[in-house]
Amino acid sequence: MRDFRLLARNCTLGLLLTSLLPAGLLVADRFNPPDLYRAEQAALLVQARDHTLLDGHTSRDGFWRLPVESQNVDPTYITLLLTTEDHRFESHPGVDPQALARAIWQLVQRGHIVSGGSTLAMQTSRLLTPHRHTWGGKLRDILRALQLEWRFGRRGVLNLYLTLAPEGTNIEGIRAASLLYFGHEPSHLTSTEAALLVTLPRRPAALRPDRHPNTLLNAAQRTLQRATSLRPVAWPTPDTRGVPHDAPELAGHFISAGRNGVVVTTLDARLQRNARQVLANHPAPLRGTFAALIVDHERQIIAWVGGAEHKAPGNAIDAVLAPRSPGSTLKPFVYGMAFEKGWMTPHTRVRDSRLTIGGYAPRDFDHAFRGETTVSEALQLSLNVPAIQALERVGPSRFMDRLSSCSVRLRLPKNPDGTQSAPSLAIVLGGAGISLHDLTMLYAALDHNGYVAPLHHEPTDPKATTSETVLLSSRANADIRTILRGTAPPAGVASWEDVAFKTGTSYGNRDGWAMASTPQATVGVWAGRPDGTASPGLTGRDTAGPVLADLLSLVSLPHKSASTASAQPHRAVAVLSPALRVLQHGQAPQIIFPRNHAEIESRSSDGTMVPIGLEGSGGHPPYHWYINGTPLNVPPGAQPSWTPDAPGFAHVTLTDVQNAHATIDIRIR
Repeated sequence: MRDFRLLARNCTLGLLLTSLLPAGLLVADRFNPPDLYRAEQAALLVQARDHTLLDGHTSRDGFWRLPVESQNVDPTYITLLLTTEDHRFESHPGVDPQALARAIWQLVQRGHIVSGGSTLAMQTSRLLTPHRHTWGGKLRDILRALQLEWRFGRRGVLNLYLTLAPEGTNIEGIRAASLLYFGHEPSHLTSTEAALLVTLPRRPAALRPDRHPNTLLNAAQRTLQRATSLRPVAWPTPDTRGVPHDAPELAGHFISAGRNGVVVTTLDARLQRNARQVLANHPAPLRGTFAALIVDHERQIIAWVGGAEHKAPGNAIDAVLAPRSPGSTLKPFVYGMAFEKGWMTPHTRVRDSRLTIGGYAPRDFDHAFRGETTVSEALQLSLNVPAIQALERVGPSRFMDRLSSCSVRLRLPKNPDGTQSAPSLAIVLGGAGISLHDLTMLYAALDHNGYVAPLHHEPTDPKATTSETVLLSSRANADIRTILRGTAPPAGVASWEDVAFKTGTSYGNRDGWAMASTPQATVGVWAGRPDGTASPGLTGRDTAGPVLADLLSLVSLPHKSASTASAQPHRAVAVLSPALRVLQHGQAPQIIFPRNHAEIESRSSDGTMVPIGLEGSGGHPPYHWYINGTPLNVPPGAQPSWTPDAPGFAHVTLTDVQNAHATIDIRIR
């Protein structure tokens, strides 16, 4: 009876210990889980549309590491790895007792380590938390290997190893190594490529392909010979040039968005690299740079250069996205909206002369006026006064609302008190900010019957419908495209066909623009200083124009798009409607100078009074001037001026031949 009680007590104790052991392991696993930080830190690799590597950035801990799962790795590699590193991987629980016993026996016999006896799970443990090769470290690897196998299973352990295996320099994992060394995913590896990648983790420093290529090759040959009967003659040469920086701005964009892994873009690798070279070859503005964006007919971005001098992602302002003053580049869309409403046509005659609209007196870029011309010529010559008259009819607010409906936001300057200024006529001359990205999106509409749609830098689902918004009617769009195709190309270009071309220069020579829309691609170029300060001598035509011409030469010119022929422009007609023959202005003349209620200093240093120039516009010349009701004698062809008798107030009147008049009051000091 006593023996029975003892047996029962021992059995109860055994059962209790058996149940407590898993519970203890669960508690230990919960309070001491494996550190997966390194496995969760992924690098970023940016690829072109054909999967050519363009740029990238290391993980937070400074490694080229990409997560990968075993089902996405070529079976040749998996078989070779398990055969040479852990051939009982599928049968042991993370630790191979036979391998450990063999390693200890060899150590006792020979006095030094012959084989380590480490399984893939034990190697993964050391890769997760690197440490020196000590007996204590080996014991921790054994315990952690059991934990990893129990927690993640064999496939999970294998995935961790494939992600963390050191492959030389700061490259870790089979996927990053395959992409950087061989230029393709590890889903298809040759036996020789697999042998190189299996061998490298054994001694990643001593077998570095950039420093010891022959040593690596000899070791890989032995690895392949031990596992198979293959004796390949030709072996691949790993590419050790590292990650290029051909798209640093787009890589910086992905980094800011928290992206990692492999990102396939719509960029064309050849065009992207050639575009960067073109921008680097042209003399940049003083302390300035160039930026360029090229979009294909499907509105996919095929080249993105945010700064000619950029060398690495995230280190500089991306001028493709930075809002800058567009100069005259918005004029085509203002005229197009005026065409839509029937206020003018390309053949309407306008007068380019001094004009005051609501106190705003615009001047042309060269401070000269052309007199009477057509709307087509005014746009091709980028005259300011006719464009102001067109925007006055369209309305600055309506123009901004139309752009806003197309997802293009103009950034208005702020008032001195910090409030947002109201839309004004200065918008058409560059008095608002817009990015090169959004401006290129607008010009792409010229080859899409006036429809605007988002630009894409990542491939989209071919079955997905594209959201398009009307910017201009088909007729107005065709008219604008025809006019811009008649614009003279930049210096050095004899002629070009099917290129709708426009340039712009912002106030103070801060920004130079050149925009072109063709049936194959839309190209935008910006030139200037990243800090927005003036750059003496910078103009859109002379600075950005030649760069755009070189970029256009890189774009292939296949068949014309269907949109090119879908809408015919206005034909020249013998007689226009009377309302469209000449753009009608207010019938009354205007006094351009002096301004109403102006105070003018007219006394010289010796006390004598000096003449004050007078300038009028509008109405029906010739003019007659009156000072305080007294006619002013102005010789024919002379510039009118008046010399005050003494300081004080004066009433100035201007009349035309139809007796329409304008008056102002000024003060002479």
